[in-house]
Order: sequence, then structure tokens, then C-alpha cells
Amino acid sequence: MVYTGRIYDIVHVSDMVSQIILKKKDKNKIIHVAIKVMGFWKDKAFKELKLKNKDKIRGNIYLKSNLYNGKYYTDVFFREIYLVESASVIVTGSMFTVDDESGNKVDLESGEIVNFK
Repeated sequence: MVYTGRIYDIVHVSDMVSQIILKKKDKNKIIHVAIKVMGFWKDKAFKELKLKNKDKIRGNIYLKSNLYNGKYYTDVFFREIYLVESASVIVTGSMFTVDDESGNKVDLESGEIVNFK
């Protein structure tokens, strides 16, 4: 089954296992889904694809149920992961930039030209 979502958080459980928490919208509600990543796909996700928060990913998920104390518990894990859209770049540093043509400063947040003269 193919599942797509935006990464909300990444939890490293151990050297071989991590959880990727995806943020999804279901019936106008935001829900979080925790999906395990193990072994080869964990290495590929974090070393090759360099996944981080707010990246949009698509992957094939597999389900595995285990019987424990008379109840069944289901694990959800990725076997294939693809990066759909990388997170947008956050501008750091000064709140203003200099316009080369006129020498005025421009507020990056509102786009307003500010003169300090």
C-alpha cells in the first residue's frame, strides 16, 4: 500500500530502527501516523535521501501483526521510501536586504522599502 505524507517528527529508537511520524489530514482533522523504518531503508532514508522535518515523502507500507498477551498488535513499516518534495529553505540572518539599484533596504517579511537616512 502506498502512503504519502509530510514528516512531522523523526524518532531514532535504536541503531537499526527509527520512527517517521507523518502529518496527514483526514476529514478536516490533522492526525499523526508513526511508521517504522529499519535496516537498509533506514540507511537509505537518512544517509542517501537525507530526510528531515517538513519533507514530503511517499513509501510502500507493510503491516505485521503479533499476538501478545491475548491481543494482536500491528506494526506499520516502510520498505520503500521516495522523496516527493523537499522542505522549503528558511532564510536566516538579517531581516533586511539591500537593493543593489537604489541602495535602499527592503523588509524581507513584508516587501516594504525602508529608508534609514
